[in-house]
Amino acid sequence: MSMLSSSMNVQRYNSDKAVMRNILQIIENKLRYLLEEKLDRLIFPGVSSSLSYTLLELIEGEIEKQGGNCENCMPDLITLKVSSERWEAWQESLPLLAEVTGALEETWKDQGYEVKKAPVIQLVQSPDLSNNQIKVETDYSMEEHTHKQTALQKLTREPQEEALPKDACLIITDREPFFLGKQVINIGRRSTNDLVLDDPMVSRDHVQLRADNGRFYLFDLGSKAGTTINNFPASNVALKPGDVIQIGQTKMIYNQWIDHTISKPTRSIFRETE
Repeated sequence: MSMLSSSMNVQRYNSDKAVMRNILQIIENKLRYLLEEKLDRLIFPGVSSSLSYTLLELIEGEIEKQGGNCENCMPDLITLKVSSERWEAWQESLPLLAEVTGALEETWKDQGYEVKKAPVIQLVQSPDLSNNQIKVETDYSMEEHTHKQTALQKLTREPQEEALPKDACLIITDREPFFLGKQVINIGRRSTNDLVLDDPMVSRDHVQLRADNGRFYLFDLGSKAGTTINNFPASNVALKPGDVIQIGQTKMIYNQWIDHTISKPTRSIFRETE
């Protein structure tokens, strides 16, 4: 009986390893398609292959921690620490990085696994890193207790300084990043808004952002053209780093720093400057 049990365990192990190799190969192919050349042009030559390899290595490590079981092994928070010199270039890559997280989520779902939280990539400026060096960390974000339906009710309390998300900003093409330094941010064509957009398709009072519990929530204020986030209609949504917000003809990328006190798997990528 013990020999039969041992044989079954070996078969299960081999099966799990085969599933893991298949998933990693699919991810590798998708990352190569998305990043090759595009990211190299934006950042520096060779960064796409280095980033792909590092992400795969970290994901494989998480799967092996679970004994080869892929069910709950996809990290939903990927932090890229980059040099100050390359910061603007990395900011331009945010839409591309959003496609990467979409590919990770799609792969897991295609394999029949449930995705409890869509993965996100956040950028962090690190003055300690040299020009062509980045550090990659993977983590699992804490369970969200705030539901979208209760966001309006929760935000009626007095603003609290600690509830303001750290380094939250909106990135708009051909403009300086707009940092969200207030509890409530009004956006639209009206000149009294916090962020004024010169876009005829934008309503005078189009959307409002409200901070709560370290996150910003977006509320459409009954605009005529509506609001989309990542190409989906949105009226009351909790924002996450990398979200692409479109109001009228204006696209904005939301970014913020998400901090965690637990240790994270980390890898550094370094390429000598020629």
